[in-house]
Amino acid sequence: HGPLGRVVGHLMARGNAGFNRWVVHQIRDEIPETERTEVRRVVELGPGPGVGLVETLRVFPQAQVWGVEPSPEMRSQARRRNFQAVKTGRLILVEGDAASLGERVELAPADVVVAVHVLYFWHRPTTELERIRAVLRPGGLLALGFQLRQHMPGLAQTNFPKEGHLLYDSPDEVAELLRRADFSNVSHRIKGHREAPEGCLVLATA
Repeated sequence: HGPLGRVVGHLMARGNAGFNRWVVHQIRDEIPETERTEVRRVVELGPGPGVGLVETLRVFPQAQVWGVEPSPEMRSQARRRNFQAVKTGRLILVEGDAASLGERVELAPADVVVAVHVLYFWHRPTTELERIRAVLRPGGLLALGFQLRQHMPGLAQTNFPKEGHLLYDSPDEVAELLRRADFSNVSHRIKGHREAPEGCLVLATA
């Protein structure tokens, strides 16, 4: 929030844009071409300044899209970045996080739920994943984008655990969380070189 929040939002938009767009393209490719027009409800948890929302709206032009974001500054930036979609009602930005999904009956049943760089802040990840599964339709897709501990900036590696946030050493750790929350068809992909990836993506179906 405040001036620092504005700066962080701009840095996120610049630094994460490529990875956010890549995640949306992987979601598109995961869905058979004959079924893509059936994607009608997409929810992004923690969309930040809204770069991923731009691509989601473009790739799934028939979908109603929600951005569920706790930060008023991030919602403001996402609104400005996607002004036309907000104006026409295709994009709805609401305050909240994974814990508040159950209060948002209008989100269910979602065809796709995506969360990029949000996983670290789920201190009880199995509980959060169960909440997401409850919002997804049977067969709906969950996409989790994140960075591995060893490839994060040094400050994040040091400070995130001090603040109680969770970091992960391999995609398999995240895949196991999804299986524990009763997701199936779990798979993962890596953007960039395996030794220095730009990020990881785990996909699963409800």
